[in-house]
Amino acid sequence: MIGQFPWDPFPPDVPLPRGPDPLQALAYREAIAAADAYRGVREALRIEHDLLRIGNRFVPRERYREVAFVAVGNAAGSMALGAADSLGELLTAGFAAGPPTTLEHVPFPRIEVPLGLPIAPRSEEVVRSLEEIAETLHDDHLLVLLLSPGALPALARPPTGWSATDFGEFLARIRRLGATGEELDLATRALAGGGVGGGVARALGSVDVATLIVDRGDGARRTGGGPMHAVDPTERAELRATLERLGVRASLPEPMRAALAPDPSAPAPRPTHRPVYVARPADALTGAGDALFDRKWRVRLGTLALAGNPEEAAEAFLHRVEEILAKEPAPSLDKSYGIAVLAAARLDQPEGAEGGPALARFLTRAQASMRRPELSVGLFRTAGPLGGPELPGGAVIGRAESTEYPIHAGRARAIPMEAGVTDVGFLAVALWPGGEEAPGPAP
Repeated sequence: MIGQFPWDPFPPDVPLPRGPDPLQALAYREAIAAADAYRGVREALRIEHDLLRIGNRFVPRERYREVAFVAVGNAAGSMALGAADSLGELLTAGFAAGPPTTLEHVPFPRIEVPLGLPIAPRSEEVVRSLEEIAETLHDDHLLVLLLSPGALPALARPPTGWSATDFGEFLARIRRLGATGEELDLATRALAGGGVGGGVARALGSVDVATLIVDRGDGARRTGGGPMHAVDPTERAELRATLERLGVRASLPEPMRAALAPDPSAPAPRPTHRPVYVARPADALTGAGDALFDRKWRVRLGTLALAGNPEEAAEAFLHRVEEILAKEPAPSLDKSYGIAVLAAARLDQPEGAEGGPALARFLTRAQASMRRPELSVGLFRTAGPLGGPELPGGAVIGRAESTEYPIHAGRARAIPMEAGVTDVGFLAVALWPGGEEAPGPAP
């Protein structure tokens, strides 16, 4: 039995509020456990007798003379420790680059990369360290690439001729003009240098690579800027259309315009092994749902991907909750304690952004839009720094007996979580125990 996270991501010295929050906190804890990056890596990498398991592949243990790893992103600490615990002495080199964690006495170097856009302060060090490892690897070596959201700013370098400040100002400008989080990530992937846009694949040459990914819904081509996937013509066309819509394409420097131009002579990216997804939003939803079902709550899936910015996502979630509750029989008919509706969300956050403000915006809109006095809504982020009362790891709004940990006085109770365990985006949970009917439509 492979254990879950090697340390407790939920501080034991923080008391949980009363009211509906304990069930929400339970859902949060079980969601994190089900999407735990450490456990996912341990399951994907194993030494079984004389065989080495790498995802769905099995090779003789002696196939590789050396195995190295690079772990980058918000879950880098968990993933690196999982690889070290699975492969032991077979690992000969590697490092982790991600946010600070509580991990101590880890058997690998770490580069602390704080959250931030678009290029992390130590991204040059990350890329240089990765290139140094690549230079030591040969055809009989294996690199285990461990990616999680947050890897993009750590792997990206400014485009040729631009400083990090200049490129950051450009991305901030298109964000102000209306670029979505996904469009901002694509602009970084397509225009930046370093390891993104297939940069890691180019640096590795013919070295065998196994890619393990914690995914919040972006897929292997976009997570971390797609270090193993070159930018394809479809993506260039998509970014050209975005920049045209925003009115900035014509003002780009010539090297940037050239980078976006169609290039039929460009070689196809070299074949790579199919990535192994070790944690996804569906895992977190399943974990939370199973925990609530075991406690006799009727569990329903709202959606796997709430669209829009935090305010739009909050409105869409509450609308979906009302749709589901309108079709469900009363909890008393099957002796359930109530109805739970779950959803996953990205909240239009660029990769590497600090998610606390988005959480607060979602909850503020949800608080203003809730129509059922018995409803409790929780929003939980699966990555981020240890939460405080204002921007916690998770929070719950709705009727409760305690407001000891408010986000905005009297509106929500905080549930803090340590960074570095995983990152599969946001999880929204609505709990309705029945009781008072929803009021009529607002005038």
